[in-house]
Amino acid sequence: MSEEVMSKPFKDPFNIIYFIGFILVLMLPTLPATLSWLKIAGLI
Repeated sequence: MSEEVMSKPFKDPFNIIYFIGFILVLMLPTLPATLSWLKIAGLI
């Protein structure tokens, strides 16, 4: 069991890190627009 965990420490963490980074990069440009839209809608 421990050998399985040690044999692939690079695959999953890097995929998760890249996935989170990709999501953040996609969301950053829409953040000001989303906030201003929420202000216009009166939800904030």
